[in-house]
Amino acid sequence: MNKILVVDDEIEICLLVTRYLKKMGFDASYALSISEALAKISMISYDLLFVDLNLADGSGYDFITTLRESNVSSKIVIISAYDSERQKALQKGASLFIAKPFTKKSISESLQKLNFLTK
Repeated sequence: MNKILVVDDEIEICLLVTRYLKKMGFDASYALSISEALAKISMISYDLLFVDLNLADGSGYDFITTLRESNVSSKIVIISAYDSERQKALQKGASLFIAKPFTKKSISESLQKLNFLTK
């Protein structure tokens, strides 16, 4: 079973996405900050991370850099209200970018694109 971590400082988004992922059969959990996410990643190997760009304790860009420097091989999907950041997020090492507000369909499509779901 694929393990997925949602990293966003908005509890509502974390709950929405993790519940949806669990209904789809994934082992999903969330973190409300970069520090909480790093603590979880140090204990569990996640296959996929959904990460907001603007977090209370830092930037999603810095988080991507930290993950890549630590050789964390998880796929990363950036979720952000700033669609203008799409190219930069992909250049920094994100696998995909989803603009907020997003839908369940956009979550499913991202899972398909990353081969976590079959069509």
